[in-house]
Order: sequence, then structure tokens, then C-alpha cells
Amino acid sequence: MKQWFRFIFSRAFVRTVLRLGLVWVILLGAVWMYLKVYTQPGATRTMPALKGLTLIEAQLSLEAEGLIPIHLDSIYSRKGRAFEVIEQVPPADSQIKTGRRVYLTTYRSTPPFESLDITEGQDMGIAKILLVNKGFEVEEKFEPNIALVGRVIRMETAKGRVLAASDRLPKGTSVWLVSGTTTQDLVGVPDIRGLNLEEARKSLTEAQLSLGLVEYTASVEDGSDSLKAKVIEQHLRPTSNRVVPAGTELDLLLGLRWDRGRNEID
Repeated sequence: MKQWFRFIFSRAFVRTVLRLGLVWVILLGAVWMYLKVYTQPGATRTMPALKGLTLIEAQLSLEAEGLIPIHLDSIYSRKGRAFEVIEQVPPADSQIKTGRRVYLTTYRSTPPFESLDITEGQDMGIAKILLVNKGFEVEEKFEPNIALVGRVIRMETAKGRVLAASDRLPKGTSVWLVSGTTTQDLVGVPDIRGLNLEEARKSLTEAQLSLGLVEYTASVEDGSDSLKAKVIEQHLRPTSNRVVPAGTELDLLLGLRWDRGRNEID
């Protein structure tokens, strides 16, 4: 114990303490200087308001303030101007240090594509809600169709092109939903033998009839063949005095060649 007391009150102990203290002072001073230089407490900027500017205008404004613009994301809106800034982080008027990143969100220049995913027979009201929620403009029209009253018969573009459930269209596109309705009218049955499927569909629509079951003969082996196939049989034969309720479905058989005289495929 006496040796410890002698060491504590000796000059060697005092010199050791002073040296350690000096080392700590130097270390703390170096850390303080590093933080001062790194954080640049005096080099702050007031964040400019960027909303409503174009992306290029916002980038130039930030670079003039010594800030780094980062285009983070873009969203689509039919009413939005392409590349207009709609969100910024940090917000306007906040204090930000020179050299820091600023994240920008803008409107998209082109709308994203969405699949339709609407099939024949779906409830008309539900189909409309699904399409509207995906961002499409939905219009409705009706055709006589006894089997699909109040349900989707098909989808069309504004120009009348038939759409498939798997088709992908830009948001904002107008989609026409055709649904079935009833009527008291009686209509004749047209002769659609010799027409391709699209021609037959159009002819039936004009006659206020509906396209029913479509079958193909064994000669139709792939998609290319189906495009060339013609109607060779219709389950309701056309006659001069035959009438049926409007909206009646007409089932068709299609093949690659139709001989009006023989009613058969080669």
C-alpha cells in the first residue's frame, strides 16, 4: 500500500496523467474538427419549392443551390403534365445542408398498361367497376341476347374492334362493354355461310342475333387456320318466312373451305 501511495503522489504519476489528458484533448479536438468539416453547420440552404416545375427546371434549381436532385419515381394521371414535379423530399422551406440529396416524384409521360381481365358472362355492374378501378374509361351499349341478359357479351374499342380478356391497354383508354338485353322483336335468320368469324359476328349483330357456340372442323389445326376458316354450318337454317326472338343465339361450325353447293369441306 505504501508503494501505491508513493507512486500516486510521485512526479512520474503526475506526468502520466498529464500525457493521457493531452492525448484525450488531441483526440477530442480532432473529432470535433472532423464533425465540423463533415456536417458543415454554416452551409445550410432553404429548400426551394419545386412542385409545379418540370423535372429539368427542378434539377437546375437544386444544382444552383449546391444540392443533388434524384428522380425517385413517377406516377400517371390523365390530368397531369408529363414530368411535372408533384412531390419533393425534403419539403419546401425546410433547412438542408449543401451537397445533400433531394428526391423528386413527377407525372409519367406515358400511361402504364393494364390487362382487361373481363370475360364473357360476367355481371355487367361488376365488370364496369373492375375496369374503372384499373383506370379505364367505360362506356356501355346493349344488344338483344337472351342468354346473356345483364351480362357481358364482349368488349370493344371506340372503333368497334373486339377486345380479349388478355389484352393490355393504356390506362385512360375507352372500353365499350356490350351487354345483353331482352326485346319483344322478332327477326329473320340471315345466311352467314361462307363468312369468316368476324364477318359472321358483324352480320349477326346487324340482324339483332347473338353469336352462340363456335366450333371448328378437324381441318382447322392452329390459330392461322382459324383466321382463314369460313362458316360452313349454322344451326338455324335461313328461310324466307322464319323469324325468331331478337337476341337468339346462333351456333356455328367453321372450316377451311366451304362449297355452297355441297355444304362440305374438302
